[in-house]
Amino acid sequence: MKKFFTLFIISLLLFAIRNLNSEQPKYILFDNLENKNYVDSAYWMYLTDPTYMPEIAPYVIRAPFNDATLQRYKLTDFDVAIFLLGDNRLNTKVGNSSVLNAIRQMIAAGKNCLIIGRNVLFYAFNPQGGDLNPEVQKFLSDTLGIDYLTRLYVSRQSGNKIEYWSFNVRGAFGDPVGQSIVKWCNMGFNTGQEVWWPLAIYLSFDVFKSKDPNKFPPVDHFIRTNNDYPDDTIVGIRTEWGTSRLCFWSIGFEAFAGDIPRGYQLARAMRWLKGNIAPDGAAYDIDPNIVDFGEIQPGKSDTIQVTITSTGKLDLKIEEIDFWENPDDVFEIISGKITKTKTLKRGQTHTFTVKFTPKERIAYKGSISIKTNALYNEYYYLDVWGYGGGIEAKGPILETNFPENKIDFGKVKKPTSKIIELILKNVGDKTLQISEFKIDTTYRDYKRFDFAQVLQVPIYIEPNDSFKVKVRFSAATQEERIYYGRIRVETNAKNNNIFFIELQGEVEGFVNVDEENSSDITVLQDEIDKMLEIYFNQTNDIPLKVSLFNELGKEILFFTPENNIKYLKISYKNLPSGKYILHIMFKNKPFTKLINIIK
Repeated sequence: MKKFFTLFIISLLLFAIRNLNSEQPKYILFDNLENKNYVDSAYWMYLTDPTYMPEIAPYVIRAPFNDATLQRYKLTDFDVAIFLLGDNRLNTKVGNSSVLNAIRQMIAAGKNCLIIGRNVLFYAFNPQGGDLNPEVQKFLSDTLGIDYLTRLYVSRQSGNKIEYWSFNVRGAFGDPVGQSIVKWCNMGFNTGQEVWWPLAIYLSFDVFKSKDPNKFPPVDHFIRTNNDYPDDTIVGIRTEWGTSRLCFWSIGFEAFAGDIPRGYQLARAMRWLKGNIAPDGAAYDIDPNIVDFGEIQPGKSDTIQVTITSTGKLDLKIEEIDFWENPDDVFEIISGKITKTKTLKRGQTHTFTVKFTPKERIAYKGSISIKTNALYNEYYYLDVWGYGGGIEAKGPILETNFPENKIDFGKVKKPTSKIIELILKNVGDKTLQISEFKIDTTYRDYKRFDFAQVLQVPIYIEPNDSFKVKVRFSAATQEERIYYGRIRVETNAKNNNIFFIELQGEVEGFVNVDEENSSDITVLQDEIDKMLEIYFNQTNDIPLKVSLFNELGKEILFFTPENNIKYLKISYKNLPSGKYILHIMFKNKPFTKLINIIK
């Protein structure tokens, strides 16, 4: 009897585990169309690493793309499908299963896809590719918004020898996936402790434009010169169709030097892709997120309705909706107040009504406490504003430290750059929301200006608070003249709803180079191994920026080593003879040195 009971318990556990595993997978990586080493080292090891993706690692599986896999699993049960196509076409078939049809199924089901293929665009659009399938062309053009340009070569064959050219891929500013992060390709990156190398050296890859940057935002660009990336150098793009999200790259993450760029790029992509999937736990949206009555005459009343919508996979349990702060009792919840737990299933709503009756001609601010079982959001405090009649409701008001909304960088010697701090201050009495803050890419010399930090909108600034933005002008260009740009700003401020901040900077001759080493930095040139050896004589808790420019002001190499390194080596064995300028931003101060390379 005891043996029977033990076997019964074991069978129950096995049944439970099988059911648990059958419910767990949310993400699938198809691993048979790409080089196994790339699959393992550039993708799988990060997808299953809780350090990079704690919310993804337990729920991801890998399988070959074939009939057997698609019979075993229902594809549209997965939240994200990852198609690593390697050197294959988009319409590749394995048995009766077509990659293109599988992606279409995911889109129709409102699910998400990450697609990476080195030759997808080459086969679809380039006459040398020999395919030019109209169905594939239409999908890439209409669904992914790709306007194909050319195959870009980053190598040269000289006799029996192939010379590879190093290059960078840089994320688009403000993009949730690209985040302006620089990735190093066809070259090693010296962290000061070790050198990162890419898994794959590229001979060539395809670049394209976006048909509509608003509908099809660029994610990553190939950097051509001086860290510029015009709209015709896109290698990564993303889009949304209904509730479906898609990311596509024409260059694989295996091209990136180092595990940090690879792992976090993949993590950001997965985080964005699954952003349209309901959270596993309880969650909710609230509308409006600020209750603002505006101006009401004392003794008179007005009401506003607030709606809570359950958006998570688990039921939302609302335990309390009541005032936490209510000066002079001028606010009241006249319907929908909760003191006993109310349960909402996903998609269900609860509405409560707030009444405001001011007593005096002053401003009032209250807050409503909302207690739920929402993950990471047990208590939420909803601000309630109101003004007694007879005073002027100022609302949000934006001021900057440049009253005329014009920033002049003055003269900047090439190939350096200059950063000016722009302060955005809310001098009003309500929360200021900046919904758009970006360099206007339609205006004149926009390529010369950017932000020296990652910006994400919307930006919220409370009354009497401020937000600082580092605006940068780059003089890394050959032409010496005045350059013009502007920042487009859109806010809810009454005085500045939509406006531009004008930018101006003048590029002049090369920076004067001091042949003597500074007390903080020592540079040695190893002519035998063709290396620059850089010693930092003091610690540095501000990120370093190390660049090497040629005589024309073109940035040849760019590094952002870790803080507090003591030693850095840069190889110049692949550079031609000539004069170069080593430029280092150390403790926010520039250090330059003339480097003569003779071979």
